[in-house]
Amino acid sequence: MSLLATLTTSSPVFRVRLADIDTSGRLRPVDEAHAQLIAASMNEGRQIQPVVLRVHPAGSGWKLVVGGHRHRAGEINGWDEIDAVAIECSDDQARQIEIDENLARKELTALERAQFLAERKRVYEALHPQTAHGKARKSKRNEGKVANFATFLSFAKEAAKQTDLAPRTIRLSIELAGKLSPDAVALIRGTKIADNQAQLQALAALDGEQQLKVAREFAAGRATSVAKARVGAGIVPEGGAVRKDDRPLVKLEPIIQRLSRQQLLDLRTMVDLRLKATEPLAQPARTKKGETA
Repeated sequence: MSLLATLTTSSPVFRVRLADIDTSGRLRPVDEAHAQLIAASMNEGRQIQPVVLRVHPAGSGWKLVVGGHRHRAGEINGWDEIDAVAIECSDDQARQIEIDENLARKELTALERAQFLAERKRVYEALHPQTAHGKARKSKRNEGKVANFATFLSFAKEAAKQTDLAPRTIRLSIELAGKLSPDAVALIRGTKIADNQAQLQALAALDGEQQLKVAREFAAGRATSVAKARVGAGIVPEGGAVRKDDRPLVKLEPIIQRLSRQQLLDLRTMVDLRLKATEPLAQPARTKKGETA
């Protein structure tokens, strides 16, 4: 059972004034177009799911936990009140519930999913500090790595159960979120690249300054790919940016950036074997005229 389901068991639905609900500090901004669709549905029928609230930490009014689009839909319809249920939870629990509900609905872009999962890992570690110590310890040298790996495995198992996402998807999304510049993220939110995993990974492979330049190209609608954005931003020259023979290497670069240390070592072994296979065969020495074998 999810945390939200546990906390809302036997919680009665009540009416609350929209003006008394604080919706600030949300991870995901409200999509106005999506809110309009929900508003039309709620206006024609009724509100099927109540919003989830908790007593405001400041002590006055309510703080929204789940239902940002439903809250906005009520405003669009001109409603004064909306159906709600109340729960008791901490700040970290409220954040976890918000994240899980959005992940479960599968309405997130690739960028939003990465940010939500990264934040969920932070919240998980805050709520379960014992997992940071790990269980297995092989040596003091590897103690930190073992503990971090144990922490991630514990988190990934729990997150996969709650969100139906594969552990590999969770890992790649968290790595992506960690590499993206916050300033670049603010610019590309709502653009086409925000829901393109491959292009986001290509963007994440750049340094922070270049990410910002590329993000500005997307925000201005001048680019449809990171490669074109790099040209438009003046990072690489047009036409002669990459030699034809080097283009396969450019395509490999973002992939290599995502590989673990062990995968890089395996790749080096594969390259060494390939180089050895392409070495020219040694030619037999020729005998000089008049010499006998």
